[in-house]
Amino acid sequence: MDSAPVFRVLHGDPGDAELAALVAVFTALASAAPPSAAPARSAWSPLAAPTWRTTTLR
Repeated sequence: MDSAPVFRVLHGDPGDAELAALVAVFTALASAAPPSAAPARSAWSPLAAPTWRTTTLR
């Protein structure tokens, strides 16, 4: 593990509760699941945009 600090308090003197709240926010942001991407539609899907018309083949 890296022992370098992730963040520093540059001004003020935060209490233990304030630092704990800050760490909780950073932990929640880091563990948040990324938004799921929409699955790509197959070209065989009936919902895919038509690139040709069946009437031209008849």
